[in-house]
Amino acid sequence: NIMLVSVTERIREIGLRMAIGAGPRQIQQQFLAEAMMISLGGGIVGIGLGVVGTLLAARFGSLPVELNVQVIALATGFSVATGLFFGFYPARKAARLDPIEALRQQ
Repeated sequence: NIMLVSVTERIREIGLRMAIGAGPRQIQQQFLAEAMMISLGGGIVGIGLGVVGTLLAARFGSLPVELNVQVIALATGFSVATGLFFGFYPARKAARLDPIEALRQQ
């Protein structure tokens, strides 16, 4: 998971933030927000490609094609929910780091 890699690569940064006063909740919220933004970006790209594919199918195909705004909204919501779900463990791991041990890491 890319968020686990992000936590691993940023251990010193997390330790520094905690040493200057950031609490576990703030660290966890930061990583959850990052996970949501990454998944939202991926969802938007996927939806955009799906819309383009649908429009191409409507133009060159013989089947009737319809864009449904509710389906697009549901796909966007599912994308964000997936980011939250799979971002929770890395965010929790980051929030539980010991700041002193994190600052010792190279």
